[in-house]
Amino acid sequence: MDGIVVQHFNRPKGAECITVMAHLIESSDTVAVYQSKAWHGLAQALDTYPNPTEARQIVAPWEIMPSTDLTVTLPNGNMVATDEFKAIVRSDNGAILGLHSRKYSPVSVGDFFDLCYEFGAVDTVKVDSAGTLRGGKTLFCSLKGDTVEIGTRGDLSKGYLLLAQAFDGTMALRGDCAFIRTVCNNTMTANHLASRTGFTLRHTRNMGDRMADVRKVIAGWKAGQDAAVTEANKFAAAPVRSRAEVQEFFLRALETTYGVLPSATTTDKREQSTLAWAATSLAQIGAYWDAEEPTYGANWWVAANAVTAYLQHSTEASRLGVNSDARVYADLYGAQGDRKGAVLNLAREYAMA
Repeated sequence: MDGIVVQHFNRPKGAECITVMAHLIESSDTVAVYQSKAWHGLAQALDTYPNPTEARQIVAPWEIMPSTDLTVTLPNGNMVATDEFKAIVRSDNGAILGLHSRKYSPVSVGDFFDLCYEFGAVDTVKVDSAGTLRGGKTLFCSLKGDTVEIGTRGDLSKGYLLLAQAFDGTMALRGDCAFIRTVCNNTMTANHLASRTGFTLRHTRNMGDRMADVRKVIAGWKAGQDAAVTEANKFAAAPVRSRAEVQEFFLRALETTYGVLPSATTTDKREQSTLAWAATSLAQIGAYWDAEEPTYGANWWVAANAVTAYLQHSTEASRLGVNSDARVYADLYGAQGDRKGAVLNLAREYAMA
């Protein structure tokens, strides 16, 4: 494990827990990423790719412990005990990660990381990122996939296999083909929403009994990754015919994701503000295009990427709620995934025209 940096987040005096909103990284969580602290700066950079066993020791050197029963205190002070329900407890700090029926049996932390070895030979499985979120309630591990070329000018895309599960019942064990690096709740959720090929394993006591199912879906996951690369290359091979055409696409993409813009002759101050925002947004999208087009060519892959880059990074997009902390999970990232999907569908229309 030489070269691997391990660091946990310090809890300020008097603070029980600190959640970095949207990222959902708490003081008892650790996130580690190969050669990056991620854009939020909360991850620990790794000098080398750890294997799954090493990754576990970095981010989750603990196990889950199910209770045998529960005792609750009623408002009148009476105590009630039951063996119909149980708590899932984090072994190192005693934090309760979930409350469940007695039949619930999640995959252990150790089995979770052992599963990673099913996706390649022991000496070739490389962990690109791993971590816990929400105080350990969510666990993820992203394995480095193949690097593929989109088009013929060196536009390289890295693939990842994302494994994740939650101990509070909000998510079963699942695996997804991913094309963006998972470093927090934002990117994990975006990858889940964008995944077209993956698998879900309901919580079970005997992971060994499910390995045959896992092996079947590995072939499907790889086929899904290959299909996505094939489609991206079709986009890259479809030329943009004129500057006017790509500008029309940018405008339609903006309206597809945020709604039809007001008339240019409007006198309503709020609508005028929306038009000013649209002008700024189109300029930012155009800047992404201008930066990529000379290197990667005037094609619909570059055009689509210009819009999705804007959706991912623009402060103007944030102003409209794309990265709003108040809509962290369902509303926000469901909408963000839908927006990107709509952009790609629109680009497909132009590419196939």
